[in-house]
Amino acid sequence: MSNGAGPGDEAGGWRRLDARMLLVHPLETLIRFLPALLAIVIFRAGSDDNDRWELYAVPLIVAFGVLRWVTTRYRITEGQIELRRGLFTKQTTTARLDKVRTIDLTARVHHRLLGLAKVEISTACGGHDRLVLDSLSVDDGRRLRAELLHRVDPAVTGLPAPTGAPTAVEDVPDDAPPPVDEEVLVRLDPTWIRYAPLTVTGLASAAAIVGFASQGFSRFSEERSVFRDGATWVSRLQWWVDVLLLLGVVSLLAVGAYVLTFWGFRLTRNRLGTLHTRRGLLTSRETSIDAARVRGLRLDEPLGLRLAGARRLKVVTSGLLREQGGSDWLCPPAPAGVVTPLALRIRPDEAAVSGPLLQHGPAAQRRRTSRALVPAILVAAALVSARFLWDWHGSVLVLVPVLLVAAVALGRDRYRALGHSVTPDHLVSRHGSLDRQRVVLDRDGIIGWKVEQSFFQRRAGVATLVATTAAGAQHYDILDVPVAQAYAVLSQVSPDLLAEFA
Repeated sequence: MSNGAGPGDEAGGWRRLDARMLLVHPLETLIRFLPALLAIVIFRAGSDDNDRWELYAVPLIVAFGVLRWVTTRYRITEGQIELRRGLFTKQTTTARLDKVRTIDLTARVHHRLLGLAKVEISTACGGHDRLVLDSLSVDDGRRLRAELLHRVDPAVTGLPAPTGAPTAVEDVPDDAPPPVDEEVLVRLDPTWIRYAPLTVTGLASAAAIVGFASQGFSRFSEERSVFRDGATWVSRLQWWVDVLLLLGVVSLLAVGAYVLTFWGFRLTRNRLGTLHTRRGLLTSRETSIDAARVRGLRLDEPLGLRLAGARRLKVVTSGLLREQGGSDWLCPPAPAGVVTPLALRIRPDEAAVSGPLLQHGPAAQRRRTSRALVPAILVAAALVSARFLWDWHGSVLVLVPVLLVAAVALGRDRYRALGHSVTPDHLVSRHGSLDRQRVVLDRDGIIGWKVEQSFFQRRAGVATLVATTAAGAQHYDILDVPVAQAYAVLSQVSPDLLAEFA
């Protein structure tokens, strides 16, 4: 592997980061401190002092980048990967190769212009248990990924890279066929963009964009006046026009966020079973997930997607980087006719992926209804009190029956979603209405159990059965299940642990 390492480094197996990182790190550091530097320049604009000492920060930032490149090295030896960095305080981080869970290659715009990528090697379940190599060339990053995943299994160490011969990102068209040793499981269809406004994620992305833009523009008085004039103009429109305008703006922003995140999305699987995703318009991200670390699937059906006949698919695995949202996506929001067959190709258990579930009975139904109805009654009571005590407009009383009917409908839908099943290979649980989730968890990935009962659950004769695992959210719950059914599931999946609950 060519990483610009010198002869002494190669003799010890040590490799350097790509020398082009000397252009990346000073740029990133300069951008990070740019607001502070601008503030200093503006503050000293009227000063008579001609000594522009703040400009000395630029060569210091460049020198820091050079020092980081000189002192950072890594190597693969004796079944582990080592990362060494630091000048005065030496820090060495090691990880066993058989503990490598996932490998992410992230390339922001400035990385892509230079043909570089940041390689993040995750060895456990959190953001602290990882090694970060920023930056390697795209080719070297892909070779390293293949080398790490292959060395986990000595039987396949000599096989070629699972992604074939490495190729620069810019040289690979979006519609290029994968190498012959890869199977394409799903590829983004541009028509799926219509689902972007139907998810909470899309709406949150739109809100973030609006907040960021307004915060930036609010720094300038002229832009603040533009906002005031716009708000005045909107306030003069009919209320239904305002609603349509708001929906249109939010939808456009959600679509923009969808395109930036998932453009060019492609999920492939190589002959070793490794899942590989690639996505992103400006920031390109590649994630490789070792098949041996996958512990199940999660099919999400938020209310908006469910009404549109769509779903999304995520993987339950250990070692994903949680601060990088979307690393666990196996399929963005897409038609159910695409997502369900995809889930079956990854976990060929039709009863677990799409089969019927065992319902939890009348007690669970009463709890689902009451938990939805009580908050609605409190809000309705507050509205009635406001009408008569503070002389609010009488139109607020129209909301009272609407709230109550919506609460009853929500409770009924939450109960219909509630259920579980046990197949020879999987434990399945489903719950939720506004954000419905169906989790297909591998039985051999369950490492422990908890049976929890609140005061009200004990009175209703139900419990929450918690299956703990080292993957994903670390635990998956079967809510409001009758106590007898909870222990029946436990005895069926882990009969050797049933005695611990006696």
